[in-house]
Amino acid sequence: MMLKETPAVLGRDPGPSLEIERCLVLAPHPDDFDVVAVTLKRLAEAGAELFLEVLSSGASGVEDTFAQGWSGKTLAREAEQKASCKLFGLPESRIRFHRFAEDDGGHMDPAPVNEARIWAILDRLVPDTVILPHGNDSNADHRRTFRMFEPWAKKRTCKTVALLVRDPKTLDMKLDLATPFNQQEAEWKAAMLRCHASQHERNLSSRGYGIDERVLRVNREIALESGGDHDYAEGFEVREFGPKS
Repeated sequence: MMLKETPAVLGRDPGPSLEIERCLVLAPHPDDFDVVAVTLKRLAEAGAELFLEVLSSGASGVEDTFAQGWSGKTLAREAEQKASCKLFGLPESRIRFHRFAEDDGGHMDPAPVNEARIWAILDRLVPDTVILPHGNDSNADHRRTFRMFEPWAKKRTCKTVALLVRDPKTLDMKLDLATPFNQQEAEWKAAMLRCHASQHERNLSSRGYGIDERVLRVNREIALESGGDHDYAEGFEVREFGPKS
């Protein structure tokens, strides 16, 4: 696939969207699915099968005032993800929570056992496309997910497309692909994000605005960068692994 100097538009320009049949969202945390909900909606409408695999508990991101203890926080975040996916329309049979081993800081341990578990997920689902965070990110779980995914993709004999997400913690990346969306879709996406009440309340407390506004601010920035007359856009860097067409 030849990438243009300006970002391709999902569903309009030639690119990976025309080839996606089996798409895995490899999510370090509950709520990473929702960050690219509009893109996932477009793919589902085009007939792609969607799967969500949530790797870590995300418990370290929950304030004690919201839930108590690792188990309570884990269950709260998983319930939030199930609620948002119900709003999206993704069946619970397509969602798995793994609760990977964590380090002392509450992040996914980059130990070989966790990498092996990621590889087992990928081998089980055999996706042609994987959506995951960019490796150039301030969040340790985001960085580690990409670093554990990349060796698997490089050893494959079949083509795999990785769509690396720009989110509020991405430090820098090349914008190859954009999914524009309008105000009505922004409101639908915001409702999904607010299902993550633990994160919404934490953002309101620490930043003065919720998780919905935090993500949509990034989407406005991407829209400006990608050009066109749309108000919002989700953005991705595209990496292709395996045989070149």
